Amino acid sequence: MRNNYIETFLFLFIINSEILAQLPPVAQALYTQTYNQSTFRGNYAITNGAQFSATADGNSFYLKWFPVASTPSATPLLITLHGSNSNVFNEFYNWHLKAMANGVGIIAIQWYRGTGTVPPNDYFDDNTLYNYIDTVLKRITYPSNKAMLHGFSRGSARSYALQYKDVQPGGKNYFCTIFSNAGKPDSSYTLYSQINVGTNHSFCNGKRWAMFCGGMDTAIATTGCQGMNSAKSNWVIANGGNVGFFIQDPILPHNGFCTVPAYMDSVLKFYLPCFNGTAGFNELKKNNLFSIFPNPASNHFTISFSNKNAKETIVVMDVFGKIIYEKSFVGDLNVETKIWAKGVYFYSIKNEEGFAQSGKVIVD
Repeated sequence: MRNNYIETFLFLFIINSEILAQLPPVAQALYTQTYNQSTFRGNYAITNGAQFSATADGNSFYLKWFPVASTPSATPLLITLHGSNSNVFNEFYNWHLKAMANGVGIIAIQWYRGTGTVPPNDYFDDNTLYNYIDTVLKRITYPSNKAMLHGFSRGSARSYALQYKDVQPGGKNYFCTIFSNAGKPDSSYTLYSQINVGTNHSFCNGKRWAMFCGGMDTAIATTGCQGMNSAKSNWVIANGGNVGFFIQDPILPHNGFCTVPAYMDSVLKFYLPCFNGTAGFNELKKNNLFSIFPNPASNHFTISFSNKNAKETIVVMDVFGKIIYEKSFVGDLNVETKIWAKGVYFYSIKNEEGFAQSGKVIVD
């Protein structure tokens, strides 16, 4: 056991030394600080094959990981932005298993500049952050309109501006799906006030949005469900976008999304038709309204649809993300739960056009 520990320590020491040797001084210092703050998750990233490179200006670094034997330019890709005072190691740790299961690569940008930096310069601005993403994707020759952008909390607040920049002159239109996780547009950012001058904007046209909010989020108006519903109506839809997937969980806190593997899996599955070019923009119009009853359920629950002729597929997962039930059907469906353990289960229902809806059912 002691020999194994020593071997692991030496392996991590050598790899970290190699990473630092490849980074310029400013990026080295930032990498060292963030690694020391999240040693366990940093080691998790290293031992699972994550690679680290400096941004073009040498002022930060990013994490890159792709499934084994995949071609980066032809692989679904999650570009993820951490929240306040956080780092790329946390993002990789949260997403890695579900990304691997769905064949999705990960790029995480370190955009918090670390302790010791003074606001408003403690985070890279929108222009710099977009340039970082652009440089990373140029390096792997990633095509346009194929990637998913995710931001959590402060990263979510920036996701709207980055989508805007992505479709402006000079942008590369990288993102076909945007996932804003617990953070509405921040009106204190200069870009937002500039955009909100005038009406009839359409820069979200053709973009698919996913959102999350937790009902126990204490910042109700900014990162909670009130704020996210405002972002949905007053930013995404008002500017021509389509919110096709919105998880509003009444019992979860601000960071609740990453605690439910089934939610993470559902968001990635929502994104994949966009990467594959099989997702239509009129998804909301094609949405087939449904109800689930009884909920809580004892022996069974029934799914009833407004359109009895549409083909749907349901996947039910337990709290660990394990699929326990999957079925394609037309019309209503009765699901037997007699042998299921009591507890909370998460479902995702998808139609033939790729539109997904999710929720939870309780078995008592």
